[in-house]
Amino acid sequence: MPDEKSFWTTIPGIITGLAAIVTAVTGLIVALNGAGLFSKPAAAGKISTETKPLIKKDVDSLPAKQAEPQQPAESLKAVFSMTRVKIEDHEYTILGASLEPITPESNSLAIKIKYKNNSNYSPATFWNDGFRLAIDGALTPPTGDLSELVERHAELVGTVTFEVPNNAKSLALHILDVGKDIALPIKLTPD
Repeated sequence: MPDEKSFWTTIPGIITGLAAIVTAVTGLIVALNGAGLFSKPAAAGKISTETKPLIKKDVDSLPAKQAEPQQPAESLKAVFSMTRVKIEDHEYTILGASLEPITPESNSLAIKIKYKNNSNYSPATFWNDGFRLAIDGALTPPTGDLSELVERHAELVGTVTFEVPNNAKSLALHILDVGKDIALPIKLTPD
């Protein structure tokens, strides 16, 4: 009888065996991860029902603290020196901006922008990566979640949001498009 090679010593046999091993290991890892072995399960959405009794002695021993009066935040308005920018086939129009306090040290600056894609050829992205805010000269990325695709010869309105410290001296919105960086100075004025 001629020498017969075992299936496991042929190239197709070796590849089949390796594929079976990889599949088995991957399945095992997925199963163990699902069981929570590699990470703690998220506690999002859980409400704790644990209560601790309040002991009067502990409350009485706390030093009395008077509530500090709330200082009303100065109402400010963002005013742009220029409200329309055209970069090749792309047009940006500032429709408005609002400044809302989020912490005692900072505000949220939401800038409403209309973007128009005049391209004959392709859709374009209208997203956070196209904007930066220069705060006292330092460029900062948006904190919002703007991420849209605008078809050719179409327009869309979106909001770009930034966190701005109360002590900011100068602000400028930077529009980054087609390798260009256009800065629009912003003046904060009392509302």
